[in-house]
Amino acid sequence: MGTFDFLKRWNSKPSIKKRLRKLLNSFNESFADKQYFQQSVEYNHQEEWELTIESLIELGINGTVQFTKEVWVELYQLANEIGLDEDANYCRKQIDLITSKIYEIDEVDKLGFTKSELEEYDKHVKFYYTNIVNSLILFTYNSRELALMASPFFNPMTELYEELEYAYTPVCFETVFRKKLIPIIYKQELLTFKTKVDQMPSEIWDWEYLEEHPSWINIRTDAEEILKKMGILHRVYDYSFTNIISSSGEVIKKKE
Repeated sequence: MGTFDFLKRWNSKPSIKKRLRKLLNSFNESFADKQYFQQSVEYNHQEEWELTIESLIELGINGTVQFTKEVWVELYQLANEIGLDEDANYCRKQIDLITSKIYEIDEVDKLGFTKSELEEYDKHVKFYYTNIVNSLILFTYNSRELALMASPFFNPMTELYEELEYAYTPVCFETVFRKKLIPIIYKQELLTFKTKVDQMPSEIWDWEYLEEHPSWINIRTDAEEILKKMGILHRVYDYSFTNIISSSGEVIKKKE
Protein backbone atom coordinates (compact mmCIF):
# COMPACT_ATOMS: atom_id res chain seq x y z
CA MET A 1 0.00 0.00 0.00
CA GLY A 2 1.38 3.41 -1.00
CA THR A 3 1.66 6.34 1.36
CA PHE A 4 -1.26 8.13 -0.27
CA ASP A 5 -3.54 5.09 -0.07
CA PHE A 6 -2.66 4.63 3.58
CA LEU A 7 -3.23 8.26 4.48
CA LYS A 8 -6.59 8.44 2.72
CA ARG A 9 -7.91 6.09 5.40
CA TRP A 10 -7.31 8.71 8.12
CA ASN A 11 -10.48 10.50 7.12
CA SER A 12 -12.58 7.42 7.87
CA LYS A 13 -13.07 5.50 11.10
CA PRO A 14 -9.70 4.24 12.41
CA SER A 15 -9.00 0.61 11.57
CA ILE A 16 -9.16 -2.13 14.18
CA LYS A 17 -5.38 -2.54 13.90
CA LYS A 18 -4.73 1.17 14.41
CA ARG A 19 -7.08 1.35 17.40
CA LEU A 20 -5.44 -1.67 18.99
CA ARG A 21 -2.00 -0.24 18.35
CA LYS A 22 -3.03 3.03 19.97
CA LEU A 23 -4.37 1.10 22.96
CA LEU A 24 -1.15 -0.92 23.26
CA ASN A 25 0.91 2.24 22.99
CA SER A 26 -1.04 3.82 25.85
CA PHE A 27 0.12 1.05 28.19
CA ASN A 28 3.69 2.34 27.86
CA GLU A 29 6.15 0.25 29.91
CA SER A 30 3.74 -0.74 32.71
CA PHE A 31 3.01 -4.04 30.98
CA ALA A 32 5.96 -4.29 28.60
CA ASP A 33 7.50 -7.27 30.35
CA LYS A 34 4.25 -9.18 30.72
CA GLN A 35 3.55 -12.27 28.64
CA TYR A 36 0.05 -11.28 27.54
CA PHE A 37 1.17 -7.79 26.52
CA GLN A 38 3.90 -9.23 24.31
CA GLN A 39 1.46 -11.73 22.80
CA SER A 40 -1.08 -9.03 22.04
CA VAL A 41 1.54 -6.91 20.24
CA GLU A 42 2.59 -9.86 18.11
CA TYR A 43 -1.02 -10.88 17.34
CA ASN A 44 -1.88 -7.31 16.32
CA HIS A 45 1.13 -7.26 14.00
CA GLN A 46 -0.19 -10.47 12.41
CA GLU A 47 -3.71 -8.97 12.20
CA GLU A 48 -5.12 -11.66 14.47
CA TRP A 49 -7.69 -9.33 16.04
CA GLU A 50 -9.54 -11.93 18.12
CA LEU A 51 -6.33 -13.23 19.69
CA THR A 52 -5.10 -9.68 20.30
CA ILE A 53 -8.24 -8.74 22.20
CA GLU A 54 -8.32 -12.00 24.15
CA SER A 55 -4.67 -11.53 25.18
CA LEU A 56 -5.40 -8.00 26.34
CA ILE A 57 -8.35 -9.20 28.40
CA GLU A 58 -6.11 -11.81 30.00
CA LEU A 59 -3.62 -9.05 30.74
CA GLY A 60 -6.39 -7.10 32.45
CA ILE A 61 -7.30 -10.12 34.53
CA ASN A 62 -3.79 -11.22 35.49
CA GLY A 63 -1.75 -8.00 35.31
CA THR A 64 -0.33 -6.26 38.35
CA VAL A 65 -1.69 -2.89 37.15
CA GLN A 66 -5.46 -2.50 36.87
CA PHE A 67 -7.04 -1.38 33.62
CA THR A 68 -8.87 1.94 33.70
CA LYS A 69 -12.49 2.26 32.66
CA GLU A 70 -11.35 3.80 29.35
CA VAL A 71 -9.35 0.67 28.46
CA TRP A 72 -12.27 -1.66 29.23
CA VAL A 73 -14.61 0.55 27.18
CA GLU A 74 -12.30 0.41 24.16
CA LEU A 75 -11.89 -3.37 24.50
CA TYR A 76 -15.66 -3.75 24.81
CA GLN A 77 -16.23 -1.74 21.63
CA LEU A 78 -13.58 -3.66 19.69
CA ALA A 79 -14.82 -7.07 20.86
CA ASN A 80 -18.39 -6.10 20.05
CA GLU A 81 -17.50 -4.88 16.55
CA ILE A 82 -15.82 -8.14 15.52
CA GLY A 83 -18.43 -10.40 17.11
CA LEU A 84 -16.64 -11.61 20.25
CA ASP A 85 -19.83 -11.63 22.30
CA GLU A 86 -18.45 -13.44 25.34
CA ASP A 87 -15.42 -11.18 25.55
CA ALA A 88 -17.58 -8.08 25.04
CA ASN A 89 -19.85 -9.17 27.89
CA TYR A 90 -16.86 -9.66 30.18
CA CYS A 91 -15.59 -6.15 29.37
CA ARG A 92 -19.05 -4.75 30.00
CA LYS A 93 -19.07 -6.36 33.45
CA GLN A 94 -15.69 -4.80 34.26
CA ILE A 95 -17.00 -1.38 33.25
CA ASP A 96 -20.06 -1.83 35.46
CA LEU A 97 -17.88 -3.02 38.33
CA ILE A 98 -15.60 0.02 38.14
CA THR A 99 -18.61 2.30 37.89
CA SER A 100 -20.31 0.81 40.93
CA LYS A 101 -17.13 1.06 43.00
CA ILE A 102 -16.00 4.61 42.33
CA TYR A 103 -18.60 6.76 40.66
CA GLU A 104 -20.67 7.21 43.78
CA ILE A 105 -17.73 8.59 45.78
CA ASP A 106 -15.54 10.14 43.10
CA GLU A 107 -16.03 13.39 41.24
CA VAL A 108 -16.08 13.15 37.44
CA ASP A 109 -14.12 15.64 35.34
CA LYS A 110 -15.17 17.18 32.00
CA LEU A 111 -13.83 14.19 30.05
CA GLY A 112 -15.74 11.70 32.21
CA PHE A 113 -12.80 10.51 34.32
CA THR A 114 -12.85 10.18 38.07
CA LYS A 115 -10.15 11.37 40.43
CA SER A 116 -8.99 7.78 40.93
CA GLU A 117 -8.65 7.24 37.20
CA LEU A 118 -6.81 10.51 36.67
CA GLU A 119 -4.32 9.55 39.37
CA GLU A 120 -3.44 6.48 37.28
CA TYR A 121 -2.78 8.70 34.26
CA ASP A 122 -0.68 11.04 36.40
CA LYS A 123 1.79 8.20 36.95
CA HIS A 124 2.67 8.24 33.24
CA VAL A 125 2.72 12.00 32.64
CA LYS A 126 6.39 11.98 31.53
CA PHE A 127 5.44 9.54 28.77
CA TYR A 128 2.59 11.80 27.58
CA TYR A 129 4.88 14.84 27.71
CA THR A 130 7.51 13.02 25.64
CA ASN A 131 4.85 12.13 23.05
CA ILE A 132 3.94 15.80 22.61
CA VAL A 133 7.55 16.95 22.29
CA ASN A 134 8.46 14.06 19.97
CA SER A 135 5.50 14.78 17.71
CA LEU A 136 6.60 18.41 17.32
CA ILE A 137 10.21 17.44 16.72
CA LEU A 138 9.20 15.05 13.93
CA PHE A 139 7.38 17.89 12.19
CA THR A 140 10.53 20.02 12.22
CA TYR A 141 12.43 17.37 10.22
CA ASN A 142 13.01 17.59 6.51
CA SER A 143 12.77 14.56 4.22
CA ARG A 144 16.43 13.60 4.69
CA GLU A 145 16.17 13.68 8.48
CA LEU A 146 12.99 11.62 8.43
CA ALA A 147 14.49 9.11 6.01
CA LEU A 148 17.44 8.55 8.35
CA MET A 149 15.01 7.35 11.02
CA ALA A 150 13.56 4.60 8.83
CA SER A 151 13.92 1.00 9.99
CA PRO A 152 11.92 -2.24 9.67
CA PHE A 153 10.09 -1.16 12.83
CA PHE A 154 9.77 2.59 12.19
CA ASN A 155 8.05 4.10 9.16
CA PRO A 156 8.71 7.86 9.45
CA MET A 157 5.76 8.96 7.31
CA THR A 158 3.39 6.80 9.34
CA GLU A 159 4.87 7.82 12.68
CA LEU A 160 4.78 11.48 11.71
CA TYR A 161 1.00 11.47 11.95
CA GLU A 162 0.41 8.68 14.45
CA GLU A 163 2.81 10.17 17.00
CA LEU A 164 0.69 13.32 16.85
CA GLU A 165 -2.50 11.32 17.30
CA TYR A 166 -1.13 9.58 20.40
CA ALA A 167 0.13 12.86 21.82
CA TYR A 168 -3.30 14.48 21.53
CA THR A 169 -5.32 11.67 23.10
CA PRO A 170 -7.54 13.96 25.23
CA VAL A 171 -6.97 12.52 28.71
CA CYS A 172 -3.20 12.17 28.11
CA PHE A 173 -2.92 15.65 26.60
CA GLU A 174 -4.84 17.19 29.51
CA THR A 175 -2.72 15.33 32.06
CA VAL A 176 0.44 17.11 30.85
CA PHE A 177 -1.12 20.50 31.54
CA ARG A 178 -2.78 19.44 34.79
CA LYS A 179 0.62 18.30 36.08
CA LYS A 180 2.21 21.48 34.69
CA LEU A 181 4.90 19.85 32.55
CA ILE A 182 3.89 22.34 29.87
CA PRO A 183 2.60 25.79 30.88
CA ILE A 184 -1.10 26.24 30.15
CA ILE A 185 -0.37 29.31 28.00
CA TYR A 186 0.83 26.98 25.21
CA LYS A 187 -2.23 24.74 25.23
CA GLN A 188 -4.28 26.62 22.64
CA GLU A 189 -1.27 27.03 20.36
CA LEU A 190 -0.69 23.27 20.47
CA LEU A 191 -4.36 22.60 19.72
CA THR A 192 -4.23 25.01 16.79
CA PHE A 193 -1.16 23.21 15.45
CA LYS A 194 -3.02 19.88 15.57
CA THR A 195 -5.95 21.40 13.71
CA LYS A 196 -3.62 22.69 10.97
CA VAL A 197 -2.10 19.23 10.54
CA ASP A 198 -5.54 17.61 10.38
CA GLN A 199 -6.58 20.05 7.67
CA MET A 200 -3.63 19.27 5.39
CA PRO A 201 -4.84 17.51 2.19
CA SER A 202 -4.13 13.78 2.20
CA GLU A 203 -2.53 13.97 -1.26
CA ILE A 204 0.45 15.98 0.02
CA TRP A 205 1.35 13.38 2.66
CA ASP A 206 4.19 12.00 0.57
CA TRP A 207 7.95 12.39 0.41
CA GLU A 208 7.91 14.47 -2.79
CA TYR A 209 5.97 17.29 -1.10
CA LEU A 210 7.88 17.53 2.16
CA GLU A 211 10.52 20.01 1.07
CA GLU A 212 8.72 22.56 -1.08
CA HIS A 213 4.97 22.46 -0.49
CA PRO A 214 3.83 25.64 1.35
CA SER A 215 1.74 23.65 3.84
CA TRP A 216 4.72 21.56 4.91
CA ILE A 217 6.95 24.62 5.14
CA ASN A 218 4.38 26.38 7.33
CA ILE A 219 3.93 23.34 9.56
CA ARG A 220 7.71 23.01 10.06
CA THR A 221 7.90 26.69 10.93
CA ASP A 222 5.03 26.40 13.41
CA ALA A 223 6.57 23.34 15.09
CA GLU A 224 9.90 25.16 15.42
CA GLU A 225 8.26 28.21 16.95
CA ILE A 226 6.27 26.22 19.49
CA LEU A 227 9.33 24.26 20.61
CA LYS A 228 11.33 27.47 20.99
CA LYS A 229 8.58 29.07 23.07
CA MET A 230 8.49 25.98 25.28
CA GLY A 231 12.25 26.34 25.80
CA ILE A 232 13.14 23.13 23.95
CA LEU A 233 16.24 23.92 21.91
CA HIS A 234 17.28 20.41 20.80
CA ARG A 235 15.66 18.56 17.91
CA VAL A 236 16.49 15.00 18.98
CA TYR A 237 13.71 12.42 18.97
CA ASP A 238 13.49 10.81 22.42
CA TYR A 239 13.36 7.00 22.30
CA SER A 240 13.14 6.63 26.10
CA PHE A 241 9.65 5.18 25.97
CA THR A 242 10.02 3.26 22.71
CA ASN A 243 10.07 -0.52 22.82
CA ILE A 244 10.31 -3.06 20.03
CA ILE A 245 8.72 -6.48 20.46
CA SER A 246 10.80 -9.14 18.69
CA SER A 247 9.25 -12.15 16.98
CA SER A 248 10.21 -14.23 20.04
CA GLY A 249 8.31 -11.84 22.32
CA GLU A 250 11.40 -10.18 23.78
CA VAL A 251 11.07 -6.50 24.65
CA ILE A 252 14.01 -4.56 23.22
CA LYS A 253 14.70 -0.99 24.27
CA LYS A 254 15.34 1.11 21.18
CA LYS A 255 18.52 3.18 21.40
CA GLU A 256 19.06 6.65 20.00
